Amino acid sequence: MSNQPSSQNDSHSGATLFTRFFISLGQYLLSYPKIALFIIFALLLTLMSGLPRLTIDTSAEGFLYEDAEPILRYDAFRKVFGRDEFFVVAITGVDVFSLEFLNKLYALHTTLEQRLERLQDVESLVNARSIYGIGDELIAEDLLEELPTNAQELAILKQRVQSKPVYYNYYINHAENAATIMVKLVANIKTGEVNGEAVYENLSDEEIYAVYEDLLIIIDEVKGDFEGAEIYIGGTQAIGSYMGVVLQEDFGQFTVVALLMVMMFLWLMFRRVSAVLIPICVMMVCIISCISLMAWLGFPMQITSSILPSFLLAVCVGDSVHLLSIFFHHYDSGETKKAAILHAMEHTGEAVLFTTLTTAAGLLAFSLSEIRPVASLGLFAAVGSVFAFILTVFLVPVLLNLSNIKRHVMDSDKIGVSYHDATQMDEKSLIYRFTRACIHLSTTYPKWVVGIAVILMTAALTIAPNIRFAQDSLEWFDDENTLKIAVKAIEREITGSLPIEVMIDSGEAQGALNPEFLTRLDIWVEGLKDTELNGVAVVTASGLTTLLKETHQAMNGNETEFYAVPDSQPLIAQELLLIEMDQAKDLFQFVDDSFQKTRVTIIMPWSDATLFETMQNELQQSYSEAMGDLYPQYPMIITGVVPVFSMMFADMINSAANSYLFAFVVICIMMMLLLRSFVEGFISMLPNLLPIMLVLSYMTLVDIPLDVFTVLIGSIALGLCVDDTVHFMHGFKTAYARSNDTVQAIEETLFSTGKAMLVTTVVLCCGFSTFTLSELTNMDLFGSLTAVCIFIALIADFTIAPALMVLRYGIDKK
Repeated sequence: MSNQPSSQNDSHSGATLFTRFFISLGQYLLSYPKIALFIIFALLLTLMSGLPRLTIDTSAEGFLYEDAEPILRYDAFRKVFGRDEFFVVAITGVDVFSLEFLNKLYALHTTLEQRLERLQDVESLVNARSIYGIGDELIAEDLLEELPTNAQELAILKQRVQSKPVYYNYYINHAENAATIMVKLVANIKTGEVNGEAVYENLSDEEIYAVYEDLLIIIDEVKGDFEGAEIYIGGTQAIGSYMGVVLQEDFGQFTVVALLMVMMFLWLMFRRVSAVLIPICVMMVCIISCISLMAWLGFPMQITSSILPSFLLAVCVGDSVHLLSIFFHHYDSGETKKAAILHAMEHTGEAVLFTTLTTAAGLLAFSLSEIRPVASLGLFAAVGSVFAFILTVFLVPVLLNLSNIKRHVMDSDKIGVSYHDATQMDEKSLIYRFTRACIHLSTTYPKWVVGIAVILMTAALTIAPNIRFAQDSLEWFDDENTLKIAVKAIEREITGSLPIEVMIDSGEAQGALNPEFLTRLDIWVEGLKDTELNGVAVVTASGLTTLLKETHQAMNGNETEFYAVPDSQPLIAQELLLIEMDQAKDLFQFVDDSFQKTRVTIIMPWSDATLFETMQNELQQSYSEAMGDLYPQYPMIITGVVPVFSMMFADMINSAANSYLFAFVVICIMMMLLLRSFVEGFISMLPNLLPIMLVLSYMTLVDIPLDVFTVLIGSIALGLCVDDTVHFMHGFKTAYARSNDTVQAIEETLFSTGKAMLVTTVVLCCGFSTFTLSELTNMDLFGSLTAVCIFIALIADFTIAPALMVLRYGIDKK
């Protein structure tokens, strides 16, 4: 290994186009540092002006784009019938038919109506519809229009409830020791007018969160009134709201912990304040710029967005570490600050550019996904990686040049020696011994190393394709989570959490009042009760026919044999008109004002989205069979959150395969361009793919499914794992060109660049390990498995990559 410093001019003469560009860029930045700094921070301030536009969206419909078919159907449904999602307040361990409880229920119901905002309705036994006849008169009123005051009135109320199954599994349970209050919010709010027409916007997550927080406060205040009872808050909107809370907490927690870890490792590596503060400045500018760009482009913070800050911190420090390592080596050896900066730009610019491109390629693979949080993360993590690179090569040289940096005393044998020609490790350290062992293993037994890698890859390719997909938001929480306990208790005691909405359009006014259609619809709705759809039990089902049968019975002396759909359309219209006059709210929750469209609501337990596609198919099949020849005239669509989750799950499977393939192809092409060799570019993918396939195989064997988080592991890990491979291959090719000695080139590379590779890997692993602090178990798995994958990739780059170069170039070639 030569101890003579190479002439910078000589190195420039054989430099690539990229290297010459970075040298020229460095010279310009050193000539005009204050101008460069002003431009960077002017752009940052411009971007930051968009931050007030940033929103949060953890809703079910937020998983798909606005023009996706399930979203268009969902919006059309909500314009007619309002929001189908709800909060459920369940009170268990009570005697429902006691005067004391009914008075407390009435008080709580009234309080919720008075104090909660954005309400569409509050539903409970208090205002449940009660339809009955007295002589020739039809009475349609709220069930507790008047609270019972004595045992006789209470007995009448009890008999009235028990005579109508519609109240059970919705307002009360069959054991009559639990009751619910359904809190439904408006679907949208008026925000203005355009050309005389009202403009509406869907209720924002912030507004829903506010209602959820108020609901929690109210329930906490009244708990003491329901002594001996348990009060739970669940429902789809509770799950979505809680996700939003977790997202905000994780966002701040991950950022702070990752930042502290990065600062610690930077200090341990460089022992300089400047080496900590400069990368931190780059990181913060990068994160703020990326999030500001999200706001400008109208992308909300979604459930995957909490990953972004920690990820960008790790990417930024990786770029900075390689540049700072070379700068400090040359600066401490006696070079001027400007010369040391130019050396760092010359030797790291091209490698860091390609690591950025490969990282971005791995992430961009997900930007085409139909799952909006996945696409958003893929896009902005890729953009953030590019920001990190640009800020590193623009901002770090400027800040180094403007900072007062003291030299450290360097060992005499390293003074004047190029960074890549010098050993950057303490020969007594564990890092040095680890590196030496890897060099010995890969250069002495290259065939064994590569052979074992190929065997492991073959086994992994056999196991990994059997991995299971799943998408169950409730299972992201551990079993001690308050919300999960509440949802499970509500579903066990009273009712389900998941509404499936069926909307039927007759195509003409009054078309939904066809007696034959309504009779067949009633048979279908009644047939759904106490059945299962793809193994998931139907808790309850209701529609216009339920209301119509109650009315017809009341109009005929409350006799049970008249609990049926009338066989005359004029009679149907007449009876519904009576309901409209007294209880229009009850009528128009099932039908539109022209009686063209009607809905059926099916309540089921919260379920894994993998079941939804088959569930919808079974529902569609049973409806078409019930309608028979009427089906073409009365087609049905399934809407609500179920089709949203169903489409999301289907796209998750497609995007996983497509994104992994896209990332592999693009990164492989980039490696070929970097190494200027088809063969080397292709074989260099082995140490990058093997860790991913091993992790996916492990997930398959221990039954960890791929969901909206864990599906990201492969492409993110591939984009990051290849960074070390790029630095190793770039360093090896440069060293081999000088010495034409394979072993010496491997030693020079791993003893110099290897330290930076190791540090950046540790930082990345720690950055992803911060995700284990999340309440969400799948976020925990995503972080820990990605960290393991990146660490295995480092081992592969220290063993498999050198062994491949030995087999490629041989040992004795001169």
